[in-house]
Amino acid sequence: MRHPLWPRHRRTVAVAFAAAVAVAALTIVPVGPAAAADNGEWAVVPTPPANAGPTPRLYFFLESPAGRTLTDSVRVINRTDTERTFTVYGADAYNTARDGGFALRRVDEKQSDIGVWTAVGAGTVAIPPKAQADIPFSITIPTNASPGDHVGGVVAMEAVPGGRSERDGVVIAVQRAVGARIYLRVAGPEVPGLNVADLDLTHPTPWLPTPVDGALEYTLANTGNLHLAPTLTVTASGMFGHQIRQRGATPQLDLVPGTEARMRAQFTGLWPVDVVTATVTAKADGGVLAVRTTRTVVVSWTGLAALAALVAAGVMAWRRRRRAQVARPRGVRPARAPAEVG
Repeated sequence: MRHPLWPRHRRTVAVAFAAAVAVAALTIVPVGPAAAADNGEWAVVPTPPANAGPTPRLYFFLESPAGRTLTDSVRVINRTDTERTFTVYGADAYNTARDGGFALRRVDEKQSDIGVWTAVGAGTVAIPPKAQADIPFSITIPTNASPGDHVGGVVAMEAVPGGRSERDGVVIAVQRAVGARIYLRVAGPEVPGLNVADLDLTHPTPWLPTPVDGALEYTLANTGNLHLAPTLTVTASGMFGHQIRQRGATPQLDLVPGTEARMRAQFTGLWPVDVVTATVTAKADGGVLAVRTTRTVVVSWTGLAALAALVAAGVMAWRRRRRAQVARPRGVRPARAPAEVG
């Protein structure tokens, strides 16, 4: 199975010893053009090969059997006019529990996968202004590593906090980081899988007989051993098939194996008295498909009363028309009762 990000010609990195990485020297060269993992001040990208083609490597795509050691190099680019010092480390990837955003773990968080397997040749590096350094690293895959995709990255974090934020009147130093993603596929059975569950459509109680907004929450899980970038389609319709519009764009996700995230979609145009059918479809390459549907009743008591009044008025009008259509004799006077004889 091929992931949309997986290159047509995958690169298997040569086997080498981690010790060779530890003693390799850094290469300082002038800064190049902007790259993908870039915050405007520094960037972290795969080091281009000697015979690089016209399309640069945006991520590390590696594959190997378990028990091997792979080597590669990451380029850290300083785009500023001052020397910058960075802490460089390997990190596990994960998806945030809310909305499934892709993230790499901080240096002070527990690592268990790529973050543990990765050894960086220079843990701390100072890069002159408008220059870049190529830093070698190795990934030692355990013999008992599970088959499938292992996702992480090589991160360059500023050694000294360079940003500040204020929360509840307290100024907090912010230590920023940029990472180049690593997609490592360990040889073995490939079992992709997606699941959509726990759909819940909520809405405010419509006190007035006017349309209201709604929010659909659902759980999206990557149940297989391959990372997936599913296409999500969320649709909703109401009574008599009237369409309910979605607000905002559907997110583009890159799901790490084992991920479970709570997703949310916004809708507008729910009738005050309605039966809403919402469907979530998640589809990924290789024929991976998950579909789930839920139905929710929307009731506005004022709207229901207005509807009942409208129906009652309609029934009364219909009865009046029916009475008006009953044939009545014209020009005939009712007979008088005979006079009594005294």
